[in-house]
Amino acid sequence: MTQISWDDFMQVELRAGTIVAAEPFPQARKPAWKLTVDFGGEIGTRRSSAQLTALYQPEQLIGKQVLAVLNFPPKQIGPFVSECLVTGLYREDGAVVLAVPDQPVPNGARLA
Repeated sequence: MTQISWDDFMQVELRAGTIVAAEPFPQARKPAWKLTVDFGGEIGTRRSSAQLTALYQPEQLIGKQVLAVLNFPPKQIGPFVSECLVTGLYREDGAVVLAVPDQPVPNGARLA
């Protein structure tokens, strides 16, 4: 495992946001949802493509707080531009479980 410095870690903008919209993304090569995530007044909303279809339906995602990386460059995924990376963890079967705060935090809160 490659070690990084504290300064390297501090460059990653990992922040909390609330999913405000989730919709199908039929053009994606792998099954995915298109998400809109609210990161609060200073940052606003960002969109993301997330391969969460094995465990989550769109209606389950609305209102859920998530952790996302905000300082990756936008990524073109077919006709969609992903503006952040919503984080999750792989289960043994390959399904992705969202990485979420276990208590509510303000949208835009940075991972400490």
